[in-house]
Amino acid sequence: MVVGHNYYYQLVPPLDGFSKEEELVCKKIVDKDGKIIAGCDAYVYAWGGCYVDDMWVDEKYRRHELGSHALQAVEKAVEERGCHIIFLGTWDFQARPYCEKHGYQVFATIHDCPKGHIDYHLFKLVDKNAPKRQLKPIDYEVVDGSEEDVEFICDQLDNGYNAKHLDSKHPYIKINRKLVNEKGEVVAAIMAGNDDIDVAWVWKIWVDEKYRHQGLGSLLIKHFEKKAKEKGATKILSEEVYDWNVGFFLKNGYKIAGELKDLPKGHSYFTLEKDL
Repeated sequence: MVVGHNYYYQLVPPLDGFSKEEELVCKKIVDKDGKIIAGCDAYVYAWGGCYVDDMWVDEKYRRHELGSHALQAVEKAVEERGCHIIFLGTWDFQARPYCEKHGYQVFATIHDCPKGHIDYHLFKLVDKNAPKRQLKPIDYEVVDGSEEDVEFICDQLDNGYNAKHLDSKHPYIKINRKLVNEKGEVVAAIMAGNDDIDVAWVWKIWVDEKYRHQGLGSLLIKHFEKKAKEKGATKILSEEVYDWNVGFFLKNGYKIAGELKDLPKGHSYFTLEKDL
């Protein structure tokens, strides 16, 4: 059992015209002094999917559809790029109704993530012929943003709006582990950790082909779960799980929180959860 993009691309090659490396799409709105007052950033992936990572509007400028203009600009850019699906995540105190007004549908609902909150994952199929939500004109221009702008938007969202609702307990805790053979060669590894709100994440888990089907992956994930719980996590999530490796996680007690079909085309992308 292997998790890793190189292995994935052996199974399902990138779509024509798409790169194995994620591509940033960032749209921002600035005031007359050049200060960012709204922005949206997203990432395009090799199989024609786009993940909207952050969307933020300065408190003084909310309820004037600036965020909607930035989001639609991102959607237009990824549509022109050739993407066929867009997805994103939002908590119960954030923007589920707002996203639904823009045509997104919930495909995963995760309770107590973190404790006392619900984490929603939504998607929308890209259709150039679908009617767009009509927006009021604004007195600002939507322009391209940079990686530095993404950092600013993310910081404003995390340390401003989100901080009013979430209790950030500590910096991200890495719990990466590896297994080596008698020669000291790495034969299996897991990349995982606890985020600042005590939700644990399995990012990648890998076993060398010669050592598969011996329980090494399960050994690593059980070790991680024990350490994550000791450090305060109450729930584990894993994303970027697909139909070719979801069985491994189900065998280890994970539950399917949501399924996104046709990512990549002809396959399914899963969001998985496990309570500790």
